[in-house]
Amino acid sequence: MTLVMSDLIYPTLDLFVYALKSSLNTTHAETKKNKAAFLAQLPPDTQFNDTDIETEYLELTDPAQIELNSNNKTLGGYYYPVRLNDTYGLQIDCSINNQTETQPAKSFTILKTEIEQQLNKELVTIGQTWLLSGWLPENSSQNPEDIAKDCYYALFKDTYWQPEKGTFLEGKVFGIWRSGNINQSGEKVTTPSNNDEDHVIIAIYPHRESAEKAAEFYKDWMGLFCYRSKISWAYWQSRLVKESLLNHYKKIEENRKITNTNNSWQEKQSITNSRKILNNIDNILQQYTIDLLNLSFQKQIIEINLSNYEFRLALIQEKAGQNNQLDFLEKFSVLAHKKYLPQITKDIENMQLGLQLLEDTINATRSRIEVEKSERERNFQELVAVAGAGIATVSLLKEPVKDCKDIFKQVHLFCEYPFSFSLIVGIIVSFVVWGLRKRLRS
Repeated sequence: MTLVMSDLIYPTLDLFVYALKSSLNTTHAETKKNKAAFLAQLPPDTQFNDTDIETEYLELTDPAQIELNSNNKTLGGYYYPVRLNDTYGLQIDCSINNQTETQPAKSFTILKTEIEQQLNKELVTIGQTWLLSGWLPENSSQNPEDIAKDCYYALFKDTYWQPEKGTFLEGKVFGIWRSGNINQSGEKVTTPSNNDEDHVIIAIYPHRESAEKAAEFYKDWMGLFCYRSKISWAYWQSRLVKESLLNHYKKIEENRKITNTNNSWQEKQSITNSRKILNNIDNILQQYTIDLLNLSFQKQIIEINLSNYEFRLALIQEKAGQNNQLDFLEKFSVLAHKKYLPQITKDIENMQLGLQLLEDTINATRSRIEVEKSERERNFQELVAVAGAGIATVSLLKEPVKDCKDIFKQVHLFCEYPFSFSLIVGIIVSFVVWGLRKRLRS
């Protein structure tokens, strides 16, 4: 048989996909919905044994692997569903059902199409990893990297090939991480933001024995890729939360400026309108505080899963023994330590400072409104006092005309119009009282 450049025996494609069962603010109804969406990925009538106990690793079906039924009889494979604490994990394995004859790299296109047909599109995932593997024919002189490159192009129709390289169980391993567009809307922060991210690992083994030994590590990969997905997911979530915080800050600043630029007399007197604006600011500030807590929560998710990732990777390296180089997998933890955690920590510090500034501004605005309110109440009390003095004066001067004539013998005009006379005197007294109270306040 003539070998072509990309010949490989028993090409196998595994998709590791992850979805949250529950999170900090997930309701019971949402948890049930997540469970139903994950169960929909499996064949009908699958017996699903998911208890409510907290566990690090739980196989969800009996038997643990469910046969993958394909219309293409040349293909074989299985489903392997598990739960890792609050996260569902699913491995879908598909391979060319022939372990003796070589297959071209384009076979992975067929395998990927078959796996994607098995997936239910309603499942909201937090991350996924493609694992491609196979072994070289005996006495092959092919370059493993050239084969890996052809296999990669069979899955993804682009020209991006800048892999990290390593060795595992005598095989050559290549890792590619393509991050998709994360500039998405922050309207729904709980929506995963990295569904279009591709994490790919390609393993080319020198012979069947090393490939079969590598298959014993699937459970280890399941855990490692899960921790990796949760770290990446939490970081992109933190970017959405930060965007939401900035939007809240802008809205509060806009409302604050409205209260500070009310220049007309009528607007300054509108305490009700100012209070509405202040209540609006308070509501936005509550959302700001919630998002700030959410940002801290995403940092904790990264810290916990980063520790688990490093521990799981150390176990894999120990289990695989010497002469294995998986440094490219360690680079992800370095990235999390040097970029993800410092970035979120800095964001939290900045947003906490912003929260303090906003609270100080709001308190100043609230104090100004209270001063304006007090001033209005004092002016009203002033009006009542002055009017009271005038009214009291008018009441005292309302005597019979006879008495008036006895008092004002020379000026009978006042006695002929007693009400007008009383009103004039009352007004004069009111002005005098107003002037005296003004001088006393100053």
